[in-house]
Amino acid sequence: MSSSKLGRLEGIFFIVIIILNHIILNLPQSILEQCGSSSCLNIIFITILVFLFLAFILKLWKPFGNSDILDISEFLGGKPLKIILGTLFILYFVIISSTLLRNFSEMIKVVYFEKATICLMLLFFLIAACIANRFGFRTIIKCNMIIVPIVLLNLLIAFFCIFSRFEIKRIFPIWGYGINQTFFSGMSNLFAFSGIAYLYFLKPILKKPADFNKISYSSIGISAMYLLLSVTTLLFSFADVLTINEISPVYLLIRGTNFGRFLQRPDALFILGWILSLMSYLSITVWMISNIFKKITVTHDTKPMIYCFCAIIFVFALIPKNIAQIRFIQDVIFRYFTIILVFVISLLILIFSHIKYKKKHPIINKEALKDE
Repeated sequence: MSSSKLGRLEGIFFIVIIILNHIILNLPQSILEQCGSSSCLNIIFITILVFLFLAFILKLWKPFGNSDILDISEFLGGKPLKIILGTLFILYFVIISSTLLRNFSEMIKVVYFEKATICLMLLFFLIAACIANRFGFRTIIKCNMIIVPIVLLNLLIAFFCIFSRFEIKRIFPIWGYGINQTFFSGMSNLFAFSGIAYLYFLKPILKKPADFNKISYSSIGISAMYLLLSVTTLLFSFADVLTINEISPVYLLIRGTNFGRFLQRPDALFILGWILSLMSYLSITVWMISNIFKKITVTHDTKPMIYCFCAIIFVFALIPKNIAQIRFIQDVIFRYFTIILVFVISLLILIFSHIKYKKKHPIINKEALKDE
């Protein structure tokens, strides 16, 4: 059984791959649109908030052992609450994965395959996710362990190569569009750490549940570092990043990079890494949806359902009619859905469950406080 569970590094990469895929597309651009020249300051601010949030939820989680958020919700409100929360998370994962898939497919289509149909592009990625899930969870994790370092290095090289084009003056005015946009309305940029949604289901699948805290802090720390790096690079390199619509700003930065005569189109190598990254992301998300469905329906074998979940993602990915609608889903629906579900509803469930647990186990809690 332990062979099907995650080690510490596997758990970290399991979360990191989520944020990397959003960075590759338009997450940094969304933050720049919100905060302007104060985007770097905003990232530092929301990173501090996220670490405080993590510390709080991990403390609330302590009495519940190896339970995930669904188990905790069942403890609080019984099976009805568990089903409702599980359904919300399934809908959440379907929406964000389908939108990300459509966005990336549109970019690939514009850059390399203008004559290809969007359906064909979507099927290419979803078939890969189906195959990976049919091979099993360990196959997905082993592939992810290879892909994540490649993408991390991929992005580091991309950012380093355009360092010479930096113009530090673009950080001014340092407050961007104002203190309100940076620190108050800018708090909505917490959605950038959507990987926390996957953390809620991670503990039961760890070889050593005691590593949960370290995995949580490490994965969010790496994600924050790359998010800050990507936003800083775009801010210092692009004067007109906000006008970019159909193509990832990070891709455009790479497209303008030249490694000499021996490698004049490095973007093709970067795109290959990003394609593998999206495949890994989709495979993990489809597995996550299957796992949640299994828990709320008490189904023993969800492998036949993999095709249904991929078909649902495919249908959702076809709903947006153009790039403007895709951007709206990512910048508005995804933003506030993440905040409400991941940072509000889940937190309230943990708080009320913790209160209920303390009322049921008052003696145990007093002893725990003495040990601390």
